[in-house]
Amino acid sequence: MNGIKLSKTQYYTYESRTKNLEWLHRTIELLHQNPERGRYEESGELFTNETIAAARKLLELIETAQPNSEDISNLYNLFKFYKCIRNSDWYHLCSYIENWHWVANIWDDFEGTLKLNLWNKAEYKLYSIVQPLIVEGKFVRQSSSIDSYGHVCLKIEPIIANSHIEIVWQIDDEEIIPLEWIPAIFEGIIDGIFDYFHQTNIALNSMRIIINDGSYHPVDSKEMDYRIAAKIAWRNALIKAEIIPINI
Repeated sequence: MNGIKLSKTQYYTYESRTKNLEWLHRTIELLHQNPERGRYEESGELFTNETIAAARKLLELIETAQPNSEDISNLYNLFKFYKCIRNSDWYHLCSYIENWHWVANIWDDFEGTLKLNLWNKAEYKLYSIVQPLIVEGKFVRQSSSIDSYGHVCLKIEPIIANSHIEIVWQIDDEEIIPLEWIPAIFEGIIDGIFDYFHQTNIALNSMRIIINDGSYHPVDSKEMDYRIAAKIAWRNALIKAEIIPINI
């Protein structure tokens, strides 16, 4: 984007990826030793085998010198869809593939808009919103050790004629929100879409989600703060939204 490289790019070269794989081997080993690690606490359901299989797919991709971008994308989609209904190991593996997906498949050609076909490989009843929404999300915490500050504003519009979701970045001033944190904000919104689906069985689609404002603290703000703020903004939108079924 505008010739700016993500700082995370350095961690996803072949040399960097394969330099230390102990964490991934250890994750697989621990899942074998203690299958309870794979349990989703809320439902009590066990996903140990699924987590091991997904971790092995990730390991295979990491150890491939020039992995196919579609393979990275497909694995990202798998991890992302189930992220909120698996376990902590799945969550951490998903964080790795999220960053890699942005580095390998999105950032270099990113011009501000990401089009998402979240439901294109499954038959779900699709829904959208009736009216445009303007919302914000703030994540502010003060503690004796680490302070947090994240603030994101969204405008959400129905685009019923489209068969996808668009997430659009409309902030030009890095003093509002640094460009480096775009991926975290986008991923926070996508997390919110999938979380809502798993909670309600409502697959939201045909919307344009515009990030058009926010604010930044030069000391307290961190990447994760903006991811959380984006999810808060999305949840605030769902509270206000009137949702209708659509036919595409």
